[in-house]
Amino acid sequence: MNTISEKIHKGIRQKALELKQISSALKAALPQDCHSHIEVANILPDQLVVLTDSPIWQTRLRMYSQAMLISLSEHTRYKPARITIKLIQPQRLAPAPTRHKPVLSSQSANVIQQTANAIADPELKLALQKLSQKARRRIDTD
Repeated sequence: MNTISEKIHKGIRQKALELKQISSALKAALPQDCHSHIEVANILPDQLVVLTDSPIWQTRLRMYSQAMLISLSEHTRYKPARITIKLIQPQRLAPAPTRHKPVLSSQSANVIQQTANAIADPELKLALQKLSQKARRRIDTD
């Protein structure tokens, strides 16, 4: 008598063989450089869903969709009406660590204010005064 796990393993092995067959049939219809850019994702009654890794390959594989359908019908028992080619979302990288804005010390704010007082250029003087005031406000709120 077959146990549940034996039935499951048999089903998984059968599905894996079917996927391997379908993958081989697809690759038989494609140039060699396309092989590493296609992966079978889902088998539906009327369509085969495959994945690719970039929009360029997605477009190129669409050009071969008719040839892939013919190859599937010749090499497997599976005969979908169409092939859908989807783009794999790139792996999301961990977010970059948040960078803390540099904080001026009260001593630096005083030096900037003294420098501003000694400058004759009104625009530069105003910019340095604003920077000094901004630094002092940040210090006061901390």
